[in-house]
Amino acid sequence: MGIANFVFRRGAIYTWRRRIPKRAESDAANLQVSLRTACPWTARRLAVIVTAESERVFDRMGMEGLTPQVAHEWLETVIREELERSARRDRAAFHLPQTGNPVESAHQDHLAGEALRLIARKGIELELDEDERRELTARGYSEADLDRINEYQVILGRDAATEPVENRIRRRVAGIAGKERISGHEFFDAKRIWLNGRAAALLSSKAGLDRGFDDAMAMAGRLRDGKPLPVAEDAAPPTPTSESAPAFDPALQAVADRLASRKEKRGRVTDKTAYQIRKTAELLHEATGIEDIRKLRQEHLMAFSNIMHALPPTYRKTPKERDMTLPQIIEAAETAGRKQGLSAATINRNLGFVGQLIKHARSEGLSLDPLLDTRDLRETDPEDDQDKVAPFSRDDLRRIFAGPVWQGCQSAGRRTRPGDLVIRDALYWLPLIAAYTGARREEIAGLAREDIVTEDGIAAFHFRPTEIRRLKNRPSQRKVPIHPHLLELGFLEHVAQAETGQVFPDLKRRKGRGTLSDAISFNWHKLLRSQLGEDAAKKNFHSFRHYVTDELRYRQDVPDLSRHHLLGHAISSEEDRRYGQRTPLPLLKPLIEALPRVF
Repeated sequence: MGIANFVFRRGAIYTWRRRIPKRAESDAANLQVSLRTACPWTARRLAVIVTAESERVFDRMGMEGLTPQVAHEWLETVIREELERSARRDRAAFHLPQTGNPVESAHQDHLAGEALRLIARKGIELELDEDERRELTARGYSEADLDRINEYQVILGRDAATEPVENRIRRRVAGIAGKERISGHEFFDAKRIWLNGRAAALLSSKAGLDRGFDDAMAMAGRLRDGKPLPVAEDAAPPTPTSESAPAFDPALQAVADRLASRKEKRGRVTDKTAYQIRKTAELLHEATGIEDIRKLRQEHLMAFSNIMHALPPTYRKTPKERDMTLPQIIEAAETAGRKQGLSAATINRNLGFVGQLIKHARSEGLSLDPLLDTRDLRETDPEDDQDKVAPFSRDDLRRIFAGPVWQGCQSAGRRTRPGDLVIRDALYWLPLIAAYTGARREEIAGLAREDIVTEDGIAAFHFRPTEIRRLKNRPSQRKVPIHPHLLELGFLEHVAQAETGQVFPDLKRRKGRGTLSDAISFNWHKLLRSQLGEDAAKKNFHSFRHYVTDELRYRQDVPDLSRHHLLGHAISSEEDRRYGQRTPLPLLKPLIEALPRVF
């Protein structure tokens, strides 16, 4: 990672250079500025300022949208053509029944119209979110209809994003406007009108509900009824009016609280993730000075990204830094020569949370800048995901489980020193269960007695959300057979003797945001280093999950679907995700039993 985005060194002097985005409609390819300094610290500070200002410059370079007259004429053209297309198809269906049922065609028009309306509102997305499904269901659409709207969103969204379609929109609107070409913002207006106009034509027998869509619906109705259209006039300067207070508090922190609370209530996030959402909003506010999400602009998102690139990875971990401002922390890190820049994963995670905040605020009816977009700010992680955590090998497991925790230690206070005492507590059981299931550490740590079940005569773990811990996501809810070695070691007897509802009552959260399994971290890492030595590099508790994945994938050649069901992975195939049942326990049992014994 360089010292800052868009900065390179030419000789001894640092220079800032950035490609001019298409929206700016410039004949030049790049914008370049000499920072006139050979000091990397000064160059970094200047780069933050120049980058933020460049966002304002680029926005101003292509800011003007379509005039009212051009927008009106283009909308009328789009609606007329879509109505004519629909009428031709209806006539064909009436006279030639083999071409389709007119009633069904009209219904499909409505579904396609809804898909176009949603694409115009939010861009291309593969699936309806919960709010949209609820909205459409309230308007009388069935589950089958919602699935079809999803399909239309994919098909029509991809078609709308193709180069021939976008070039056709540009040419036709340029012709209406009497220009050789239109600007980026004029194109954004034209494409949104094209989507809304087509949606209005297809939905003109239904009520249109979206802002920016009502005008299109009204015009479609007048055209369908053969009524004359009003002449467009230049918009007069808006008369200041007293806006009613929004239904939801637009403060960044308030939006974050509502988003996190909603996800928590639905079991969609862990306590840790909910905390991270709130802290990201707090960091965004501190980095930009923006408190009201309605005032957030693209240059603020860029400034937020630059701040994350300048902060040391361990910022505010010391008492001294907790009372310092972000610029003070950055300056202190520069002066001390400390490493700067959060990891690519952390930056992308925070930008993802900001994207969720923006989407949630819009779903609440808050009016936000339509240009807000975090996608281009995301970092490309130089390290492949599969290389970040190395899997354990079979030999690694033999060496780990030859350790004192399982073969005998000195005492409860000296678990990593050889002796004659075997203590069957969380430190003993968690690594064993991970080696025989591939489950995540916290999934195992939060097991309750009622999560140990027997079905079809098979003892199994039932991983599901509990009062003391949540799961990562919905696919994480699953049942996994218990390996015979665990049964032989007395796991069921351990569960029966548990003094509380927890399978591992010795695990306690040490702090509010901590996890149950944090209690074994010190001894586990100490044991890992002592048993594997240098081979412990890039390996941690999650390496058990990688190990089981490799065993199932390469050594047993387990079908993808069954492997996903065992490990609680999200399933990418639409067919596998929606249809059929989970792999039954009797079919999963031999897959677990085939995992080799670790001692």
